This record gives sequence, C-alpha cells and structure tokens, in this order.
Amino acid sequence: MSHRTIRQPSDEERSELKRIKREEVGRVAMRAHMMLLSDRGLSAFDIADLHDVTHPTVYKWMDRFDEEGPEGLFDREREGRPRKIDDEVEREIEKLLQTDPTEEGENASRWTTPRIAEYLERELGVDVHPETVREALKRLEYSWTRPRRSLRKGPDYEERLAELAERIGRVGPETIVLFADETEVKRFPPLRRMWQPVGEQRAVWVPEQNGDFALYGALDICTGETYTEAFDREVSDHTIEFLKQVRSQTTGKVLLIWDQASWHTSKQVQDFIEDLGRFETLRLPKRAPEANPMEDLWRELKEQVAACLERSLEALRESCRQYFQTLSPQQALRTAGIGYE
Repeated sequence: MSHRTIRQPSDEERSELKRIKREEVGRVAMRAHMMLLSDRGLSAFDIADLHDVTHPTVYKWMDRFDEEGPEGLFDREREGRPRKIDDEVEREIEKLLQTDPTEEGENASRWTTPRIAEYLERELGVDVHPETVREALKRLEYSWTRPRRSLRKGPDYEERLAELAERIGRVGPETIVLFADETEVKRFPPLRRMWQPVGEQRAVWVPEQNGDFALYGALDICTGETYTEAFDREVSDHTIEFLKQVRSQTTGKVLLIWDQASWHTSKQVQDFIEDLGRFETLRLPKRAPEANPMEDLWRELKEQVAACLERSLEALRESCRQYFQTLSPQQALRTAGIGYE
C-alpha cells in the first residue's frame, strides 16, 4: 500500500524549503529537510529514522506544511510574550492584503508571511519574524487557503439577469420553466477528501487514456423534475436530440433558459426550436455559470459518482443515469439551491 507524502509543493514553495534548509538553523532547518525528503517520496518512518525523531512528529510537520506551506514550519510565538504587532500594525497588514504585491514593487503574486515581515520592517520599521506575522493573521481571522476563480462579467450581466427574473415572474401555470446545461464527464477521476488510515494515501489509478462524454440536462425549477441524456460531445445535432426528448416528456409551453454556447445558438438549433412552436428560449449572460442551477447538480453528481475512482465510460454513463433516476424532485431543488416548500 502506498505511503503518505506531503502535497506537491509549488516551485516557489520548493525553493523556499531549500532556502530554509540552507539558511535557518536547528529544528526549523530540519523540518524543511524532512519536507524535501517527503517530496522525494520517502515515507514518514524513513524520515523519522534519518532524523532520529518519532514518525508522529514527521506527520505533525507534514500536516502543518500541507495546510500552511513552508511558513508553517516555524515555531509558534510562545504565550505570555508581549505582542510585537499591535492593533495599528494589524490594520496596516489588513490594508496590505487588499493589494497585490506588484503594487508595492514586489516581484511576486502573493503576500506570504516572510514577504509581509520584510515589508513591515522596510516600510514601518517593525522587525518581526514571519511566525509572528502568522499569529497576527490568525487573530485577524485570515487563513492560508486557495482563492476561487472568477469570470469577468459582461456589461449586460445585471440587465440580462433582471430581464430573466422579470420574464420568469410573468410565467403562467401552463408554462414549464427549464434551465438547461451540459457538462463533460471524464474518466480521469477528480480527487476529493475520503477516509483513509492515518499516514497513508490510497492510490487512485490514472487511466492510460482519458475519455469523456457530454451529459445534457435540464431542471424544472418549479417542480424539481430533471431531464438528462448522454452523448459523445456537445454539438447542434445532439442538442436537437435532447430537445426532442424534452418535448416528448412535457406538455404545454416551455420556457427554456440556457447559456450562449454555439450548440445552443446555431441556426440549426434555432430553426428547430422555431418549428417546435411551444418552446421559448432565453439566454443567460456570458460567463455566468453561477446563474444556472444545473451547475449545482453537475457538481454534486461528480462528487457522488466520479470522484476518487477510475472507471470505464460505460460505467460512468450508467452511474450518471442511476443518479438522476433516484434523485427526487425535492433533492434536486435543494441541491440547486432553490429550496422546496
């Protein structure tokens, strides 16, 4: 069974580990060396033998590194010491974190604790250790976490959402309101947290060849009913096939809301929708996945049936089918963040 190692460090983190090992002294340098050895694939037991420490000690610093990076290898400031960073300096740190380092002349993209410490000494004359900065950040309720990606919104974002809300508000009981979307399901399994023995990481096999398929879906935001179909890829022909399925399973008027993908806006698809007669389409703003509740269903689907397990495309297709077959309307609405009364 494979043994646990630290998460893969970034190039910047790996360089910082080497610097700490080279320039720091005593226990901090030893901890950096332990992380470098783990990065090379050595087990915690082998590292413990090399440094004459217990393997729980190695795991402790591996955990600290995984959570906080190289800065986490420094000793915490002892309780009882007077604070070197007072309220005024803390306010300056908060202001600093609202900027990016390039605005302050730094050749870097993130504010790390060593970089903040250097700034405080250079600009404010406050000489503190990076670990002291870390403690201040914890008091300020900051944590070393990944940011989220955000798409720049188009100029018509708010206006288009307001128009959609107004149109949905005018829908009568004879009209079904569907949000439609597509997602790619890949053989390459996304990794998510799971229960594992302490100090071990289960191996998730990587397929020799990645493959994927397109899953079309639509959600009735009034009833919670879902409609799904798998195809090889997203193209106009498959969009029309999916719309035929939706047509066969619905009656009355349909207000269909989706994004501006080419397989939605093509002349072929628009002509087909016009021939249907009872379908009206509205387009979401560009780069606005958060406005489509189907995105929440896709996210939960992949967490449930695709994470941490390599399977064939046939098995994945069947799992997706079973997922939506057993998903109740109430569960669909709750997952989509709409709620259910």
